[in-house]
Amino acid sequence: MGEETALSLPQALWQKYSVDDDLPNIFMAANAPGKTASGTLRLPPVLAVHNFGITCGGEDGEVSRLCSQVTELDITQNCISQWQEVFKIMQQIPHLTFLNLCNNPLCCDIPPGLDVPSCPHLRHLVLNSTQVPWKTLYNILDQTPNVEELHLSLNNYSNVEQPSQPFPNIRILHFNGNNIQSWAEVCKLGTTFPGLESLVMDDVPLKDVDASVEQLQQTFPCLQKLNISSTGVGSWESLEKFNRLQQLKDIRMLGVPLLEGIEDEKIRRQMIIARMPCIQRLNGSPVSEDEREDAERAFIRYFMDQEEKPERYHVLVGIHGNLDPLVDIDLSPETTVHVKVKFEEHVKVMDLNTEQTLREFKRSLKDWVGLPSNKIRVVHVDTELCFADNVCHVNELKILDKKLYAYHIRDGDEILIWPRPPSAPSSPSKKNPPKSATEPYVRFAAKKELQM
Repeated sequence: MGEETALSLPQALWQKYSVDDDLPNIFMAANAPGKTASGTLRLPPVLAVHNFGITCGGEDGEVSRLCSQVTELDITQNCISQWQEVFKIMQQIPHLTFLNLCNNPLCCDIPPGLDVPSCPHLRHLVLNSTQVPWKTLYNILDQTPNVEELHLSLNNYSNVEQPSQPFPNIRILHFNGNNIQSWAEVCKLGTTFPGLESLVMDDVPLKDVDASVEQLQQTFPCLQKLNISSTGVGSWESLEKFNRLQQLKDIRMLGVPLLEGIEDEKIRRQMIIARMPCIQRLNGSPVSEDEREDAERAFIRYFMDQEEKPERYHVLVGIHGNLDPLVDIDLSPETTVHVKVKFEEHVKVMDLNTEQTLREFKRSLKDWVGLPSNKIRVVHVDTELCFADNVCHVNELKILDKKLYAYHIRDGDEILIWPRPPSAPSSPSKKNPPKSATEPYVRFAAKKELQM
């Protein structure tokens, strides 16, 4: 970007948050972000300034005057390439708890003699797609001792350089899309961050777990959550090594070669649950006691007629005994169904645990839809029961403490998530409820969703 178009952070903030006084018929709340009557700039505590061409922190004191009350700063997709400019910004925001520097070209080392400012309140540091060198990262972490969540995705790391001292304060590490291929390098992450409770390694070209069980136990003593989706893990023996991590309760593993030979999604889930006796959540859905028992019994029946039986088969036979093949039709509700969930333009295929209540399901959607559970509506589309013009039967789920299986959700059905509209200023009369205004809308929306 040419020098004439480069901006400092203060200039970008003025561009984004100042309001032209001459705009007619615009009402601004007294405490709303924007230019005040005295000509100063009032900013919210959470700032997001994306893709403004920011290259520097501005003159000394400018950021401090504007951002004294700011706690979160997101300057993704800008042009800051010098660490001294980052440090200039950090030292002028005393209450900073969250800093996102994604997609800024910060691949250089910290110049000799430049001190990293102390930032004791910082808890979340996002450095995706910055190509930050390991040495630079560790120098920053030395001065930010309370960082708990660290994002290092898409930095083209092919190895892990270890620091002179570990950083036990890091509890959550996102390491997606890097080029690590060896579990020996992954174990270096555990040695560097021995307090890790959550490790996310989606789309990393790892193969089978070649580290020993003892090495995994020593380097990941606190690990509770692990995401190895879209990696190259291809053997059950590798997966079962994680059983020895006593704290591990939550695992995500979609799109791995290990599961490619099993076409049925339900059987895939059962095979994982049966082989991992300690996990409580799998691919985002809780594992109930009933689902575990069903999975372990299905595992026994899956291998009972095969010549080669895994060790886990004999362990489960010791628990459940030798089972007869299933001959009777099981009419109990399915504990897991494969459904498509839609929210606006977003679509997610999920294994839905029908043992959970509607209240629990709505709460689980909060991070994905970005709305609290009381601000969304859940509509079930029965894809097997369709009428003319491809309009399917729909039912809005309203009873929060009712379990999902009681709504008769089946494999292949769809769940629509709609934002709840603002409350009307007045309620319709009891004599004339507006049924005609709501039900055709639901039918039309369901038809529209199904034709996408």
